[in-house]
Amino acid sequence: MKYYHYIFILILSTSYSYSQSQSNKDVTISILTCAPGHELYSIYGHNAIRIVNDETGSDRVYNYGTFDFNTPGFAIKFMRGKLPYLLSSVDFYDFMREYEYFHRSVTEQILNLDSLQKQKIIKYISLNMLPENREYKYDFFMDNCATRLRDIINSNVFNINWDRGRTSHKTFRQIIKQYQKGMPWTDFGIDLIIGSPSDKIITLSEEAFIPDYLSDAIQYAEIENNIIRPLQSKKTQILNFDHNNEMSNSIFSPWLLFILLFLLEIVILIKYFRGETTLWVKKYDLIWVILITLGSILLLFMWFGTDHTATGKNFNLLWCSPLIPLIWYLDLYRSEWLRNWMIILLTIILIICMINAIPGIQILKQYFHPLVMVITAILIFKIFRWSKIFKGINV
Repeated sequence: MKYYHYIFILILSTSYSYSQSQSNKDVTISILTCAPGHELYSIYGHNAIRIVNDETGSDRVYNYGTFDFNTPGFAIKFMRGKLPYLLSSVDFYDFMREYEYFHRSVTEQILNLDSLQKQKIIKYISLNMLPENREYKYDFFMDNCATRLRDIINSNVFNINWDRGRTSHKTFRQIIKQYQKGMPWTDFGIDLIIGSPSDKIITLSEEAFIPDYLSDAIQYAEIENNIIRPLQSKKTQILNFDHNNEMSNSIFSPWLLFILLFLLEIVILIKYFRGETTLWVKKYDLIWVILITLGSILLLFMWFGTDHTATGKNFNLLWCSPLIPLIWYLDLYRSEWLRNWMIILLTIILIICMINAIPGIQILKQYFHPLVMVITAILIFKIFRWSKIFKGINV
């Protein structure tokens, strides 16, 4: 009796697999790539996966870039990298309506999959859509709307060759900076916040953390089974708008601000050499000390107080240093010998940081925004004044 029972189970499972295989012939699975927007959260673009079933008339888009604004402690969790992102599903035409409204182009790449591969992807996403599985821990470089789709393809379509002889010579930072052109304040701020992990050379697969790069990877990838075939079977431009991710440059840029502050520092230094001191200069220096203090606290918090891998090991702390407010404090309390040794140490560190910020020269394991050259020069001038070595020299 047991023998017949197993035969029945085998026939049933075979019939089910066959029926699934037949039904999946009417299923199309594609990757949607949405052009960058003008809001900060959208400047890198977006990816989603579309599943169309001609037999049932279903046409759904599955999106891993969703989060809930009503999450308790939303702002704190977002800053600390602890905000749960989740998989959501929406009708294709509702999805497209948003991108049409914001004039963002959308490209579709149909995947060249057999029935079994389609079945596995559908099952994978169906399991992900369960309430207990929908949430995931977002990571800007390692786990986002693009990498999730890359990993779904890797997990369910075996023997994919993403490289095909191509190599990558880019870093995470170099890739995201392409999308920050025309946004000088954003570019400067992100360069300060993200640390040395952003400056390692990454693989072509890792490049796919950006939607456009995932699209390129799919276009070049091959499935290497018994017969080699391209992963992409067809590419279509669903929405097409003239798009320029280089926003108009603001007149008031970080460069303008810090160049003006640098010139002001030269004027203050000349007056100081002549022995001309004023109360407003001390207050001006105090503002710098407060800003550097807050900046160093922020960088330390982003390194040790968050789960963001991108903001760890940040060498910007060498120039945006807690030593600067400490030197100011020691100056107030006349601890001259300790202050002088710290001034020498900090000056050496600032000179190293200035050299590291020169385009084409990188002596540390982290890229510095070129504006750091100007900021470190300002800080060195301030330290010269605080050291009182040159006070009273006629110029």
